[in-house]
Amino acid sequence: MDELVDQIRRGDRRSLARAMTLVDGVGPDVTELKDRLRQSTGDVPWWGFTGPPGVGKSTLIDALVTLLRRSAHRTGIIAIDPTSPVSGGALLGDRVRMMRHAVDRDVFIRSLATRGREGGLSDAAVHCARLLELASYDPVLIETVGVGQNEVDVASVADVCVVVLGPGYGDDIQLIKAGLLEVADVVVVNKCDLPEAGRLLKEVHSAFAGIVGVAEASRLPDPHTPDSAGSDAEGDESVSASVRRVEVLGVEAKSGRGVEELLDTLMEADRVAREPARRQSLHDRRVLGEIRRSAMKRFEESLDRVLSNPTYRAHVDRLLHGECSLDMMAGRFAADAATELYRESPDAGDVPGEDSA
Repeated sequence: MDELVDQIRRGDRRSLARAMTLVDGVGPDVTELKDRLRQSTGDVPWWGFTGPPGVGKSTLIDALVTLLRRSAHRTGIIAIDPTSPVSGGALLGDRVRMMRHAVDRDVFIRSLATRGREGGLSDAAVHCARLLELASYDPVLIETVGVGQNEVDVASVADVCVVVLGPGYGDDIQLIKAGLLEVADVVVVNKCDLPEAGRLLKEVHSAFAGIVGVAEASRLPDPHTPDSAGSDAEGDESVSASVRRVEVLGVEAKSGRGVEELLDTLMEADRVAREPARRQSLHDRRVLGEIRRSAMKRFEESLDRVLSNPTYRAHVDRLLHGECSLDMMAGRFAADAATELYRESPDAGDVPGEDSA
């Protein structure tokens, strides 16, 4: 394992790819590697890109990588793709759209499947991002699969969270009100050449006013509306320092219009994320999110085993005959699953927070 880690640090792409395959599995070697990665990384901010399908997240990332490479940034990309119902692997749509960077040895792109996670993020993505950081890729970009409002897991992983929206995708206001904008550090309205872009920017502002107190600085680089989006909040000293500032920008990723300004915004957010106090806070959030996902996965597996036990059929019959409530039955099954999981744990006697006395 030491040799593998050393090879990755030296920039061996084949070893990096092998390690990414390894962390997607299970076993003692995998656990050791994951623990090593957790202890050896955490200094490089990760940029997360999320949003509904079809808004151009991959095209936007492709344009950003082009600019990053002009500045000699070695860039790592984790592209979370939909899971194939047949093989369980990733449908490699995102990587296909970034193929022009595939021959660049200072760009590493890895596609991963969601593996059924509703939040749009697989556990392997965290470990693969750490591997990219270990291999000296900076920044690390994570694009999650477009699944709509549930796609907020990225907020527990990314240090800079970018929500990408696009005009003309149906009921925009309902989409942006719930979930996605609440995790945003930067909101990007792509395809700003379309006439509906200005309306969408106004809806984003209204949604922010309803769910969070933020200072928006929106810029729409459309030649027909050069200053129409307004940036009055920029430089407003009356805004409290405790208010989370969310930048709202319009871009046209295909032509590159507005992408350079977006990169400047991301680099500033990256700079803030590298400050020691902020770095520690973000690292703690990432690890706590990892613990939560791992615990939930183990609990769900234990609950599935409990529910598959034939002896529980009688309890289901009681529920169907109205002899107990669903809440009572769910509580019973959850308690049994937790008990089974506790008994199976190799560290069952070591409960965090309990004094040995």
